[in-house]
Amino acid sequence: MSTSNGRPNLPADTLWFERAILVGDALSEMVYGAVVVVFLRTMYILLRRKRSPEEGAKWPLVTFTLLLFSLGTIFIGMDLHSLQLMFIDHREYPGGPIAYTLSQYGQAITVFPNVCAVAAEWLADGYMLYRCLVIFRLKLYIVALPVLMYLSVIAMGIMQLFQSSRPNANLWTKTTVNFGIPYFAISAALNITITFMINARLLMWRRDLKTLLGTGKRLSIPYMSIASILVESSALYTTYSILFIVPYGLGSHVSNIFLPSLIEVQVLGPLLIILRVATRRAWSSNTMAVTTIQFQQDDLHSTEAMTDSDPEVQFAASQQVQLRNTGKFLSRGEVL
Repeated sequence: MSTSNGRPNLPADTLWFERAILVGDALSEMVYGAVVVVFLRTMYILLRRKRSPEEGAKWPLVTFTLLLFSLGTIFIGMDLHSLQLMFIDHREYPGGPIAYTLSQYGQAITVFPNVCAVAAEWLADGYMLYRCLVIFRLKLYIVALPVLMYLSVIAMGIMQLFQSSRPNANLWTKTTVNFGIPYFAISAALNITITFMINARLLMWRRDLKTLLGTGKRLSIPYMSIASILVESSALYTTYSILFIVPYGLGSHVSNIFLPSLIEVQVLGPLLIILRVATRRAWSSNTMAVTTIQFQQDDLHSTEAMTDSDPEVQFAASQQVQLRNTGKFLSRGEVL
């Protein structure tokens, strides 16, 4: 039913709900476009590159990339089909498109993409946890808290899926929200924690390496760009998680603007890191050793040219070269 001016005869709150869903789906399609580009670029590089002796097999990474992309693709495809059903095929449903969508939350058309979304989040969070382990050189005691949080995300994700799929339930019913808020909050907290840990580690390492190499090597220092640090820490996903969880916890329809694209952002974040791995620009277990050794030859020539310089300066330079020859890096008095 509609009014004389052609507007649907529905409450303003319901119309705002529909607008938020439409805008959110449009935004998710834009993000998915970026996902496709990054995925194709990553797969092209992974399948064509030759494995170096220091690297492991590439097929686990190829399989993970393909699985993550597939989950994001299935979600966006079924989400667009749901959009078609609610706004075209069943737009005369009593209560409007929103009423139809909420009535279908326990059906396969909604449950299956929700399962894909939660599974994609588990994979994305798991990969970020793995990257955190790599950056901290497999020191399990440092990442003990994120591991516990990750297990909590898995448990709460299962409960949230169960609650939202019950008859007459959906993502916004009170019981589901009681599980949804802790689930999304723990997931956001996990990503905030991992992002902070990775950023802190990379920033401290960059500062120490700048001190060691001096200003002459400034442009050659890895992670000199803030953008590379943000990509490595998946700060995009962390920011997007906050943009969704705050309005969702407040019961605002603004959360529907960010929810569909959040699923694609959580796919995009790991794909960007995998692209850096494929191009051998990401942090690996031997990053510090390789980085310090790669300047060794230039520094040896620099040291030989300093024979007529101040003895103290010459000694300091020779100590830096000696340190790099070990393939290790000292940070605050600790051999890493």
